[in-house]
Amino acid sequence: MSRVNDALSRWQQMVTAAQEEAHRVGHAEVDLDHLVVALAAIGGPAGESLRAAGVSLDAARRAAARVHADRLAGAGVAVTPTPPRALDVVAAPSLPLSPRVERLIRRMSELSADDRALLRILVDEPSGLVVEMLAALDVVPDAVRAAADAWRPAPTPSDRLYADDPAWSPWRTLTCDGWVPAAPERVWALLADPARRTEWDPWYSSVTQRPDGSLLCVLRSEEDGGKRVPADMRRQLLTVVTRDEGRLVEWEIARPDRDGGAAIQRLAVALSPSGAGTRLDVTVRWLPRHGWRRLVGWVLRPVGRWMYRQMVLQKLGSISRALR
Repeated sequence: MSRVNDALSRWQQMVTAAQEEAHRVGHAEVDLDHLVVALAAIGGPAGESLRAAGVSLDAARRAAARVHADRLAGAGVAVTPTPPRALDVVAAPSLPLSPRVERLIRRMSELSADDRALLRILVDEPSGLVVEMLAALDVVPDAVRAAADAWRPAPTPSDRLYADDPAWSPWRTLTCDGWVPAAPERVWALLADPARRTEWDPWYSSVTQRPDGSLLCVLRSEEDGGKRVPADMRRQLLTVVTRDEGRLVEWEIARPDRDGGAAIQRLAVALSPSGAGTRLDVTVRWLPRHGWRRLVGWVLRPVGRWMYRQMVLQKLGSISRALR
């Protein structure tokens, strides 16, 4: 993944996670505390720096709730504790950014996958909200700054999928990585269980395991809250073609009612331990079209790759959402 694409993916994950957190606690817009929780939730340089300073996802959530309640109480507003809302696996909520979040993001000098710059700005933000959150956890701002300065990237997995496999040379490939605040065992239990597929895969309204172990999946359509899908494309057949217990699972995807049931995609999820959670590398493979469709596909290739990237990021987000 290029540096720009990596940065775009990281920022998209962060904004989505912040919107989800604001929705989860019943707030109408994304504020500074939601950004801190989001950074703790998605991993990356800022998330790893926060954990090194003693701020986990659960701790960030507790601190945000405490500071919010204290500020309301100081203004004479009675606070009635309410349970957090469940997050919808199908779609992340779309909430606006607060004015001070918009001002803060405009201070970012450049789009960068290294989100420690945002973390430093949050710690120094003049309202003091983030400093109050840290104080609620007995963490001093200098500890966060020091952890951010000391952060170094961990080695990435060297055995990338299909790296030297000539059988895959005709296929197009796109990989995005993410971080989930759950142990690899929990992530694997979610991904490898066919009965739990709809908990994390927002594309399907139902999944049925067939006697041969393959999965007959029905895509969400308009009546399920999805998009319009032609009748002969609604069903997809998923077959596991690679499985390394606890580490890698890969499905081949075909349309049994179209194109003679030929494979159209492969989707793979690789897991590796990362701090207090799990790094995920999600890879999608697809075949280029032939004939005149190949020419059209070449012209629209950037659009096609963008669409596949959105699909992969959606799957990454829904896996994380199901586990946090």
